[in-house]
Amino acid sequence: MQDLEIVEIKLPHYSYPVYIGEKILSHFAQLLIKHGIRGKCAIISTPPVSSLYLRKVKDAIGNDWQTYHYDVPDGEQSKSIEIVNKIYTWLIESNFERKDTIITLGGGVVGDLAGFVAATFLRGINLIHFPTSLLAQVDSSIGGKVGINHELGKNLIGAFHQPKLVFSDISVLNTLPDEEFTCGLGEVIKYGIIGDPDLFSLMEQQKDVVFRQDPQIIREIVIKCVRIKAEIVQQDERETGVRAVLNLGHTFGHALETFYHYQGLKHGQAVLLGIKCSVAASQSIHLLDAREACRINNLLDAYNAKLAANVPLPNPEELYNIMKKDKKVRGGRINLILINKIGQVCQKQMDDKDLIVNSFKILEVT
Repeated sequence: MQDLEIVEIKLPHYSYPVYIGEKILSHFAQLLIKHGIRGKCAIISTPPVSSLYLRKVKDAIGNDWQTYHYDVPDGEQSKSIEIVNKIYTWLIESNFERKDTIITLGGGVVGDLAGFVAATFLRGINLIHFPTSLLAQVDSSIGGKVGINHELGKNLIGAFHQPKLVFSDISVLNTLPDEEFTCGLGEVIKYGIIGDPDLFSLMEQQKDVVFRQDPQIIREIVIKCVRIKAEIVQQDERETGVRAVLNLGHTFGHALETFYHYQGLKHGQAVLLGIKCSVAASQSIHLLDAREACRINNLLDAYNAKLAANVPLPNPEELYNIMKKDKKVRGGRINLILINKIGQVCQKQMDDKDLIVNSFKILEVT
């Protein structure tokens, strides 16, 4: 399996591999055997993804496992307790047991949703992530965070449930709509800002190659991001310290997603806009100099960090009130990840309403 790059996620009590490569589906069954997967496999996906890849994945698995399939509606609204209950019922009626496995086949929404089901059904069953979006391959499939949304906020109901393995075939990204591919780039830029100036420079200098989805450059980007996340998660599995830096752009972004009721603004787009707000906040308290801020904003603009023309401008006051309900609020203070320079960020507990409201106002001129 020389065509596979393997990144190990080494945790204190458990470790698992992330397999990365191009056109590697032929290895899938062999890896299931290697990692002790037995019994039934529930493949949870969405109609757009299953129409493209379900048959190929089932064929790759072969006849050694009983495979079942459940599609959830495409989109962030599927991360709800109602959908979770429907999946529970299906698993119970299909006689799934603790030794059985859920395989997530899709992007971040499917990974979060089905991962939450795996964490809670029978108090936890096996989980395998087969991410089919750039966002999921570089970020959401790694680290064990799973969860669903509440009408008052994103990801307020969740758990930590580490997978048995992550299987990232970058060739599946070829079928991503351009908008979905761009969504993943928000997470890639985040990784450059929090800890890899070379990755940030690559995104600046190779924009055309990235947009062409050149396999070599995409493979390099995915591997770089997974390694960065692995290093951070290994230090702080449960987000009690350094892992919080992965939330750069997310606290602002989650407020935007909640404000729009998960319609008209995808998660990756919200992260791009959230990073813009983080830049504005960082400048306001003199953490980030104008030159670095300009570089970041120019790169965000190059990757289309703006609200769609048909999306109304958000109300900054309402966004602030949403942020106050974020799961990372402590003692009424909002935990923000702010930027010192490209490659270095810091955590700040903020209760300055005007600063946060004004940071959202940057979107009015985007």
